[in-house]
Amino acid sequence: MVYSTPSQYIDAIAAHDVEWPTKYDDMFPYADHEAAYWTGYFTSRGNDKKYIRDGGHTLHSSNKLFSIAGLDRFIGDDFIDELVKAKEDMMDTVGITQHHDAVTGTGKQHVANDY
Repeated sequence: MVYSTPSQYIDAIAAHDVEWPTKYDDMFPYADHEAAYWTGYFTSRGNDKKYIRDGGHTLHSSNKLFSIAGLDRFIGDDFIDELVKAKEDMMDTVGITQHHDAVTGTGKQHVANDY
């Protein structure tokens, strides 16, 4: 075994003269039952995807503000605890919305309602 680059790996595989099968069909559209297709992950629920991006940007910006406020020596421990709680709540919310069912937009309607 050696640590290699991607091109070294491809060259080593090619040296074996293996004929790899070619797949001509596609697994999409996938359906778990009639008229319930799991497609459109690039285009479905565009507003939700925008909200998810905005939430990530807000979290990133607020982390800077939380850090600056946390460094202020004139604020009390209770306020620091509130800052940490607010930051954790925001991180949880953004993390949940970035779940694969939310960010792809392919979740079922009752799942989308939860997000």
